Amino acid sequence: MVHKCPHCGAALPESASFCPHCAQSVRDRENARVPAHLWRRGLKWMLVLVLIVAVGAGAWALRSEPAAGLPAGKVTPVVFQEDENGMVKVTPDRLREYFPTLTGINFGTTSTTSDNIDDYLMENLQLANLVASRGAYGTDEEWGMFSTSSSGARVCLLMFDRNTHLMGYSIGEPIQVSEGQWQLDVVSCDYDFTELYEEQLAAFEGNWEEDFSNYIPPEEIEDAGVVWFLSGYNTGKGPVLREDDAQIYHLWALLHSPEPERQCREIQRLEEFLPNDGRWQCYLLLDADYDLLGYTMLDYQGNGG
Repeated sequence: MVHKCPHCGAALPESASFCPHCAQSVRDRENARVPAHLWRRGLKWMLVLVLIVAVGAGAWALRSEPAAGLPAGKVTPVVFQEDENGMVKVTPDRLREYFPTLTGINFGTTSTTSDNIDDYLMENLQLANLVASRGAYGTDEEWGMFSTSSSGARVCLLMFDRNTHLMGYSIGEPIQVSEGQWQLDVVSCDYDFTELYEEQLAAFEGNWEEDFSNYIPPEEIEDAGVVWFLSGYNTGKGPVLREDDAQIYHLWALLHSPEPERQCREIQRLEEFLPNDGRWQCYLLLDADYDLLGYTMLDYQGNGG
């Protein structure tokens, strides 16, 4: 039987698979099918790839936030003059000669050795004032001193230009650059700690009253089993502890820190930490196991209210 080419119409034998005239195929072609075992193998590897991507995305979403660290910035050496008593006074006025926008500072010695700036903020008066005032005010003309005879003492200077904005800091040992002159290397930075303040305020609100519920008069301290104490700020204005006193937050934060015993002192040293004349200071009193017994208020002579 003679067939015709569907492409050019030439006569073709029945068994022809292509046309010798136009060289076109004359047979219907079916799409090749992928063997089932190969299709299943490809699906398996695709599912593995999807699982790996999903696990990676989950790990990224659930990662812990990195610590703030110590912010990097320009380093400015600031030199301070030692007085006749071997003391060096660090003041806002001196620092404004280098940093004109400064509004307030915190300065003092520190035993903290953290690489997270938040740890230094939490132990300073700025954050305590903010929490106590519910954000109304921080520090302004605070100043501090250090003794040149305290070999190896570490100091912490924090500088602010807004209530919750750190503009610079210096942490470490002061450097003696010449006779009677000491240098602090100040790092400029741009660190907003509003989130830290809000977290601390939320944790503090409604949780501090129990720690200050048991007042122990000074004359009863010896019989109360007190072994250690935590010292508040020199901010009290009377024998009654006011709710807006910054030292409440400071003491609460120390007590609930990961290592409160690091900040504790022997009760025999209490007289060394009395407030200035005209001020009252709060102290948390702890037993030998660092468990809280109560609190007391003392004036500059060690008298209670």
